[in-house]
Amino acid sequence: MANMVEIVERMRDILSEKYEDKVLDKNIAYELGYAPDNLAAKKSRNLVPYDNLTSFCVEYKVSTDWLFFGVGHKEINYAKEDM
Repeated sequence: MANMVEIVERMRDILSEKYEDKVLDKNIAYELGYAPDNLAAKKSRNLVPYDNLTSFCVEYKVSTDWLFFGVGHKEINYAKEDM
C-alpha cells in the first residue's frame, strides 16, 4: 500500500531541481493543486490522491511505481520510435 509521507519525500526529490531552495510542503501542495493544510491532512490520514499524483507523474515523466512504492526506476522509459 502506498504511504503518503513517503510519496511526499519522493516528490521532494523530483522537485528539488525546480525549486532552488528546500522543497517545502507548500510547494508539494501547490504541485498537487491543494492548499498546504489540505496536504497536511492527507499526510496525517495517509490519504493518497492517486489522480493528482498520476498527473504529477505525467508532467514530470516519473514512474508511478517509483513514486507510489519506491520500486523500479524514477524516470519513465519511453519506447523509441521506429526508424
